Amino acid sequence: MKICKGCRKPISGNIVNAMGKHWHPHCLLCKSCRQPLQGGSFVVFRKKLYHPQCVRCPGCKKPISAEYVEHNKMPWHPACIPTRGNKKCSVCRKPLTRRYFVDFWGNPYCDQHQNHPECSSCGRLVCDNLTDGGMQYPDGVVICNQCSLNGISTQAQADQIAEEMRFALASVGLKLNSTQTPVFLCGRDELNGASHHNFHDNHPILGVTRTNTTHSRGEILARNFDCILIQVNLPEEHFRTVMIHELTHAWFFYNYFLDLPLKVEEGMCVLMEYIWLKNLDTKDAEFRRKQIALTPDPIYGDGFREAREALRLMPLSKLLSYIKEKKKFPTRWAAFFY
Repeated sequence: MKICKGCRKPISGNIVNAMGKHWHPHCLLCKSCRQPLQGGSFVVFRKKLYHPQCVRCPGCKKPISAEYVEHNKMPWHPACIPTRGNKKCSVCRKPLTRRYFVDFWGNPYCDQHQNHPECSSCGRLVCDNLTDGGMQYPDGVVICNQCSLNGISTQAQADQIAEEMRFALASVGLKLNSTQTPVFLCGRDELNGASHHNFHDNHPILGVTRTNTTHSRGEILARNFDCILIQVNLPEEHFRTVMIHELTHAWFFYNYFLDLPLKVEEGMCVLMEYIWLKNLDTKDAEFRRKQIALTPDPIYGDGFREAREALRLMPLSKLLSYIKEKKKFPTRWAAFFY
């Protein structure tokens, strides 16, 4: 009996052979978009499989469909490999002068493009040559076509990821058990309408947890969890980080962490994103960890940094108990005596 390399279960029907291994057709997935490779061609790069359209030459930005050469840890068409002195701008394709910038992904661009719109998901400059364009929304959020092409766009995908991220959160002690946390994909208007605050200049809103509480004379009469809303067409890894962030909000709600300061709650939610991303060995995860660590946002950025420092002072379970009781992060002395 042949065993599937992907799920480790016996294969009784159709078999796909790739890289000397046997696979169920639905288990052979593209490393980038996580969609099945069955019935189509694929590219093997660094022992990982990709759809041709999901792995592009950094030189011409076109898919790698056949022969390629590895250069600077990326696959290139042989004719596109840069030689010394002929580097071109990734945006306008003109020869670079002495003064130019290079983004996180290694794409160089002229200094005149420094204020070009950046994708709110991957940080690349949104243009025809680099991302095949993109969508800029009225509120300033930009999603490039390279991200949205393989983004989470169906409710079935969203539901599956929500379940997986609930399990990931439970693995570090934040169990939601049988509580309801429905998730829905939505656009910018609905996200902004459901937002609790309006200071997202340095941290664009991509997800919202919607709850409602009924009060009477200062007392809580009822608390209800409505749903989680997440931006449609986010690439999968980014969608997962937003999902675990919002599920952490849900955990706080169901465990009666009442009246937490915004920086404390958001800081802890971003911390859970960061913890999950640290377990991933991908370039995307490295990018998102860097974005989290360096964001200047006074709530999400400063909140995360204070949460991370607090986690160095006490275990997560103890830190959560302290926050619930004190409604703030512990100092070194407070952590020592708690």
